[in-house]
Amino acid sequence: MSGGRFLVTGACGFIGSWVTKQLLDRGFEVTGLDIVDRSDRQSLVLSAAGLKQVHRVRGDINDTALLVRTIRKGWVSHVIHTAGLQTPECRDRPIAGASVNVSGTLSVFEAVKACRDRVTCVAYASSGAVLGGDGPHSSPLPDSAPRNPGTIYGVFKTANEECARIYWQDEGIRSVGLRPPVVYGVGRDQGLTAGTTLAIRAASLGQPCEIAFSGPANVEYVEDVARCFVDCALKSPEGAPVFNMCGEILTVEAMIAVIEEIFPAAKGTITCAPTRLPMANHVSDAGLQALIGPFCPLSYREGARKTAAMFRDLG
Repeated sequence: MSGGRFLVTGACGFIGSWVTKQLLDRGFEVTGLDIVDRSDRQSLVLSAAGLKQVHRVRGDINDTALLVRTIRKGWVSHVIHTAGLQTPECRDRPIAGASVNVSGTLSVFEAVKACRDRVTCVAYASSGAVLGGDGPHSSPLPDSAPRNPGTIYGVFKTANEECARIYWQDEGIRSVGLRPPVVYGVGRDQGLTAGTTLAIRAASLGQPCEIAFSGPANVEYVEDVARCFVDCALKSPEGAPVFNMCGEILTVEAMIAVIEEIFPAAKGTITCAPTRLPMANHVSDAGLQALIGPFCPLSYREGARKTAAMFRDLG
């Protein structure tokens, strides 16, 4: 498929790298904007040829003028906004977190407003953290469930969802917000929930690892998540909908058992801390599936095996 031109913000990050791969695999032109001038994660995900296909722009997400120039120069038709700081960084440096996660998102919307003659839609990364922890509910939470973030990171993402709503209300800018759960796969090396990937890497190297949380978690393989971002951007629905994402819900202890199946020598070397995630796990992704069509995300067993195989190939 070809014809669309995409700007990916945070293109050198974990999800941004996989979104870039998904776009290139489908034949789209990609401009990648990031504040770092490195492609460490992208080099894990993209081929050498793929790396050369990305039009790179180095810059701050808060530089609205740069975003406008980039959109116009690249004839960008869709923006996928994944730039942001993770939960621990927002907790430890809340002002920097607000600058990147909230002000940076406003900068993206302002740039799109200035280029509304070209840009069809913004697909942006919200988070399952906006819903807070699991409560006493007996059925999966819908997209419209009350938001109750338990972290400053979740508060920032909640603000972004409301800003997107106002940009549709006041400016007619179409957007889709996605709420990724615990996302794992090659390239995930930062953030509170990175342990689900780091443990696979450690097991492949014969090293011990402690996952920083325990209990149940909603986990989704990064390739499935990237596909959803691209599909949502292409659908460009009217309004500013926000959708839950649901992979597989299982305990960290069960994930460790899967890793031990893949790497029997790792038995007893992967542990988990008693901390529980401040994120609702039992959510419904019916809205997302209604927009982009029915799909079945990979199970953790399948996704972990794919991740392990990639780590083996990378050496």
